[in-house]
Amino acid sequence: MVKLERTSGILVHISSLPGPNGIGDIGEEAYKFVDFLHECNQQTWQILPLTASEKPSPYSGTSAFAGNPLLISLEKLVDDGLLIQSDIESSRPKFGEYIEFRKVFQWKYTVLDHAYHNYKNSSNQTFQTELETFVKKEDYWLDDYTLYMAIKAEQNNKSWSKWPKELKYREKQVLENKRQEHADVIRKHTFLQYIFFRQWNQLKQYANENGVTILGDMPVYVDYDSADVWANQSLFQLDEKTSLPKAVSGAPPDSFSETGQLWNNPLYDWTGNLRKTNFDWWIKRLKKCLETVDVVRIDHFRGLEAYWAIPIGADGKPLPPTKGEWVKACGDEFLTAATKALGENLPIIAEDLGHLTQEVFDLRDKFGLVGMRVLHFAFTHWPDNMYLPHNYIPNCIAYTGTHDNNTTIAWFRHNASAKEKKTLIDYLQKEGDLERQINWDLIRLVLASVANTAVLLFQDVLDLEEGCQMNDPAFTPDYEDNWRWRFHWKQIKQETKYKLKSLTYIYGRYLPKEALDRPDTEAGVDEKTNSVQQPKSY
Repeated sequence: MVKLERTSGILVHISSLPGPNGIGDIGEEAYKFVDFLHECNQQTWQILPLTASEKPSPYSGTSAFAGNPLLISLEKLVDDGLLIQSDIESSRPKFGEYIEFRKVFQWKYTVLDHAYHNYKNSSNQTFQTELETFVKKEDYWLDDYTLYMAIKAEQNNKSWSKWPKELKYREKQVLENKRQEHADVIRKHTFLQYIFFRQWNQLKQYANENGVTILGDMPVYVDYDSADVWANQSLFQLDEKTSLPKAVSGAPPDSFSETGQLWNNPLYDWTGNLRKTNFDWWIKRLKKCLETVDVVRIDHFRGLEAYWAIPIGADGKPLPPTKGEWVKACGDEFLTAATKALGENLPIIAEDLGHLTQEVFDLRDKFGLVGMRVLHFAFTHWPDNMYLPHNYIPNCIAYTGTHDNNTTIAWFRHNASAKEKKTLIDYLQKEGDLERQINWDLIRLVLASVANTAVLLFQDVLDLEEGCQMNDPAFTPDYEDNWRWRFHWKQIKQETKYKLKSLTYIYGRYLPKEALDRPDTEAGVDEKTNSVQQPKSY
């Protein structure tokens, strides 16, 4: 069983960090955020998937293994001598407060192309040696990914299902010819992956050295138009004649959407070739993810036990999500194979949310995985609601909300029903106007709970209201207002730091050695006067 220490942390993705280049990255501002976490005694930084994507959603991707070049720090490339500052500033467009993905994508890849050109003309042997080592280590996915990206550009960005037959079905000699023809483009994508993981590993090392654990995220599904599916077609439920999905992923109606959700990912052939290969591709994917982060949350974990399969209609389009059905997967067999290959006590968080059954909980518990508790879901009924803090268990992670939730203030104002509001007010046993402090009321609830780890949505820590939700699942993954939110350092006030630090200390989620060593009479209550003492600042 994975056992967590009693700690707390913050949920905010890399793209939401401040900075001048239109999107957060793994440069100076990320190091500054680690410093903020360390200063406030937060020991977990939860992020969203880091995988390469040409879409706004980090849960969509061209590869389940590759890193997202848009998160590369251009300023660190200046430090490396691959750019000069004017390469960035002279061409940088004016960006808005939130991410404008098309503008960022077009501009940043132009600058990255220039960095690659400089790399080719560089005599720096360190880069050459490190890149060769990187290619040897990552070749099991890197070759397919870089070749896929090169051919996709050649084919005017069309889906691989629309490529010529010999490319679509990966005829060996034709692919070898393409490797030669597009050698430079392949080398460029290899270079970008080397730079991404070089920068990321440096940041992760800095975080770990400062007592911060990186909690990453891995979606169960992958995109149809990806190197993963193109290179491993036999592992998915695809039509033999067309190579198009026989059915696609989604979710039935739930609290997020009354009509269900259409995700449109291809479904795994769990009982066929995945099982025959002893889940080798899945194990490699999990291994790569655990090399990149310290702990990984499997998004839509219940899809390992059973998945919602939405049929394809006669017109070739998916039917409405309500027409789907639950189909059993092979999660038990996969996790058994994974523990044999990667070791016992895998540092995995199971996103056990949504439509849950006892079988999902049994799968989670059999492998000792850590579950989740989200406070926004707690007040629909009581007292037996599993998301109410008095029903938590130590081996779980408690959240005010996730990236799919509204900020707590906006949730209370606009999303919570009258019944939920009354239940919450009764639970808190408080009177008066709760709106202005409701975020901190919920923060206290999760920090005070027995959950060994509490993760706070950063928007709640910053007292943010409407318009700051990272993702609204009621819309499609590429909805233009999703995934755009960014914060600014001016939003972090000294009072915010003090409250976060104090509550972390009060609820025993950070106890420095000097606090553990000192006498009880110094730890909070003066025995002579019986008055509460201001805690020391740690």
